[in-house]
Amino acid sequence: MQKLYSKKKIYYLLMFIAFFLICTLHAATISPSFELDLDLKKDEVVYASIQSSKDSQGSSDEKDFTLRWTLYRNEGLVVLVRYDKYPYQFILYKDYKLNGWTLNLLDTQGVNRSLNQPHIKIYFIGIDDPFNDEKTIAHLRIYGFGDVSFSRK
Repeated sequence: MQKLYSKKKIYYLLMFIAFFLICTLHAATISPSFELDLDLKKDEVVYASIQSSKDSQGSSDEKDFTLRWTLYRNEGLVVLVRYDKYPYQFILYKDYKLNGWTLNLLDTQGVNRSLNQPHIKIYFIGIDDPFNDEKTIAHLRIYGFGDVSFSRK
């Protein structure tokens, strides 16, 4: 009986340690270097240039960035992005985990993903008057992480 009791103690101790580590790792997030709120009409284009580097001493290239949304159907916003002459198309929803899209700025193919590489995240916040094409305005928020600068043209 004593061995069984000690196994239970060890099991609970290991579960507590695992829970503590998961909570600690989840809480360690990177704070954004910039935040930008956009209110865009349908097919209104945002032109910008983005500079990014792996660290603050590294050289950075300025690359063109465009963003627009073209369709809102079934609570999904179709967004078109062009970065470094490469087109992206994705759908954002208001639901958690489906409301954001990430673009790795140095590795656009997403092969070497890590938290310390510069990237931007685009989030869908909401939409005003979605059934009137002339008055429809989508609210987006862009966060930049790492050594990133974003300047609108």
